[in-house]
Amino acid sequence: MNPKSEQLVDLIFKKLKTYKNKKIFLDKETLHKFILSLFKEN
Repeated sequence: MNPKSEQLVDLIFKKLKTYKNKKIFLDKETLHKFILSLFKEN
């Protein structure tokens, strides 16, 4: 993954982890794999 997409994953991860209305159980590695799967689909 290139640095720009890695920054995007980090940004999304930080935003989701600070979301207060609902408890979100999120692992950064799982998010990373999910985003990679989205790129592979296209």
